[in-house]
Amino acid sequence: MKITYVLDRPELCGGVKVVFQHAELLRRHGWEATVLGRGARPTWIDFAGAYKDYSAGPVTCTAQDLVVATYWTTLATADALGLGPLAHFCQGYEGDLVHLADARPDIEAAYARPVPTLVVAPHLSNLLRRKFGRESRVAPPPLDLRYHPAWRLRPNRSPWVMIPGIYEAEVKGVATALDAVTQLRREGCPCRVVRLSSLPLSDEEQARCVPDRYLCGVSPEQVARELRSCDLLLFPSHEMEGFGLPLLEAMISKVPVIASRIPSTEFIGGGKIWLVPPRDAHAFAQASRTLLETSARWRRARRDGHRAAERFRANVVGPELIAALDWAIGRARAA
Repeated sequence: MKITYVLDRPELCGGVKVVFQHAELLRRHGWEATVLGRGARPTWIDFAGAYKDYSAGPVTCTAQDLVVATYWTTLATADALGLGPLAHFCQGYEGDLVHLADARPDIEAAYARPVPTLVVAPHLSNLLRRKFGRESRVAPPPLDLRYHPAWRLRPNRSPWVMIPGIYEAEVKGVATALDAVTQLRREGCPCRVVRLSSLPLSDEEQARCVPDRYLCGVSPEQVARELRSCDLLLFPSHEMEGFGLPLLEAMISKVPVIASRIPSTEFIGGGKIWLVPPRDAHAFAQASRTLLETSARWRRARRDGHRAAERFRANVVGPELIAALDWAIGRARAA
C-alpha cells in the first residue's frame, strides 16, 4: 500500500511527531509511506522514508492508495494535490481551542466533509460522530524507544518536577501546574521545576513562577534524558486535549505523573495513574505532596504507569494502525 501524509508546517511538536511515528511504523510493515510538509524536512525526526516540501514547487508522486490530511487546514491541501482518495487524521478537535475561535466556522466546514477519519483516542471518535456524523477508527501513537527508565530507589530530597506545554496555549493548563508548584514551595516542599515548551519563556510566565530550568525547542533525545532524571511530571491539560504525548513518554520512562482527569488521560492511563480535577492547582499540589512524601508510594506509581504504557508498544498499536488504514482506504474508495 502507498500512503501519503500531508502536514502543515513540520514544526517541533507532538502532533507532527506522531505523524512521522505512524509513517515509520507503516514503512517497517512494508508499506510505502511518504510525508509532505510545508517546509524543509525536520532534522529531529526518526523517519527513514520519503519527505517532500510542497511549498518548494509541484509535488510529483505516483498514485496513492490514501492521502491523509493531518490538520483541518490540510484537508483542502491534500484534496488539491489530487494524489489519491482522501482521509483525515484527527489528534484533537481544533474547533474547541480558544486561540482558534475566529477560525471556528472554517474548522466546522472542514469537519463537515464526510471523509473517513483516524483518531488517536476513543473520545475523539465519539465527539466527531456526535458533532458531524463522521465515522472513525482509533490509531494511537506508538512508544518512542528513546524514552526508557533510569534505575531509581526514591525521589530526590529536592524533587525535580517537569511541566510540559506552551504557557500561552490555554488547553495545556500550564498556569495550573505552576500555581501548584508555588503552593508546594510555600508549604515547605523544595521542588525544582523543569519547563518544556516550543516557545521562549514569556514575561507573564516568569512573573507567575520562575522555572529552575527552561527547555525551549530541544530535541526528543534531550527531552528523554531530562525526563529520566525527573521525580514527577505534572500534566494539567484541559478537556480539549486530544492525546498528550508527554504523559505517555513519562509513563514509559517510569516517571510518576499527576494529570487532569479528562478523557484523553483516562484512556492513556488505563486506570493506573493519578488523576485530579482539571484547573485545580490545590488538587495538583496535594496529590504531588502525597506521592512524593512516601518512597514506596512513589515507586508503585512508577511501576503502575510503566505497565499501563506498555499497551502502546509498536507491536500492539501497529496492527491497530494497519486495520484503521485498511478501513479508511475501503471507505475512501467507495466514496
